[in-house]
Formats: sequence, structure tokens, C-alpha cells
Amino acid sequence: MEALTAKVIINLTEYPGMQPDISWVLALDCLDIPVEEALRELRTLSRIGPEGRPVPNSLSSRAGEHDWGGSSSSAEFLLELSAGGLGALSATAIDAAIRDVFKRLRGRARGDYWGDLMTEEQALGAARSRIATQYGVPADELTVQEAEADAVEGTYAFTFSHTDGRTFGAAVGLLKDAPSCMRVWRKGPSGH
Repeated sequence: MEALTAKVIINLTEYPGMQPDISWVLALDCLDIPVEEALRELRTLSRIGPEGRPVPNSLSSRAGEHDWGGSSSSAEFLLELSAGGLGALSATAIDAAIRDVFKRLRGRARGDYWGDLMTEEQALGAARSRIATQYGVPADELTVQEAEADAVEGTYAFTFSHTDGRTFGAAVGLLKDAPSCMRVWRKGPSGH
């Protein structure tokens, strides 16, 4: 089955099922590959540990077909990687490996073309919305501490403070079909 819409989520966590400290998210329209092929792409990330050894991980997928007057299909992929299993692998190396997989998946998707520009306001809205959804904090309680624009990559990076003392961050870019939050993270107490 090929999915009309697909969402790929990669979480870096200590244990399966725990709320992640870092998540990468990719939403795609018209994924032009079978679900099994997308799973193979994601499995390559389970071997990014030191010396190519497998990293403890959990990979799941869910696919569905819908026909309520108009037919559609969807797929969702969730890969959880153990932060401890990555050893001394740098955050930059992890991010680069995930970007490579996302780039290959984006290359196999079709969607509406939004152009090459995204405003900081659009990016900020996407960042706040994703952090609120991922970590269960009201978006209006996030105060921007830092905002960076990367004109070459066409991305924005934001750091927010929250009223309870936690810090959140997000990277937002234009992903072929829409402004999307590509990575979120948090620092501080996770018991909230």
C-alpha cells in the first residue's frame, strides 16, 4: 500500500514509551513508496550506533484506508531510539543521519508546492504548535528566548522558556509541501 498522507516520527528516549527529550517529525503528502520500503529506510537508523552496531530501538507503523465519500490512505511510522545506545555519537551526527533518511523519503513524496519562502511568523506558529502537542504545554506559555534564521537551508530555529522553568526548542523548515516543525526538544524537569 502507498499512503496519500504519511507522518514519520523519530524519538530519542531513554526507554520505550517514555516521553522523548528530542523528536524529529516529517509530514508528507502523497508518499510514493510502499509502507515496507519506508520501514526499510527507517531501519537504517537503527545501525547508527558506534562502529555501526545496532542501537536499541522500537519501530512501528500503522496504515489505514478511508472511504467516506472520497477515498484516502494514510500511514504513520514511529521509531524510538535509545539515547544510551548511541554512545559517544554526537548530536550533529544523529541529526545528519536522520536528515538523510528524511531527504530520501521527501524525494519520494508529491505535494502542493508552497514556494521557497516561509515567514518567521509561520515558522514560529509551527514551532509553538508542535511543542504544545508533543509536550502538553499551552503554546501561549512559551516565551521566545532566541530565534535564528538560516537563509541557505531555509530553516528557523527557536528556543523558548516556559513558566515552569523548562526550556524547549524547535527547528522549522519548508518541507516541499508545507512549513513543518522538523525537530523539537526540551531541557529541564520531565515530571511535568
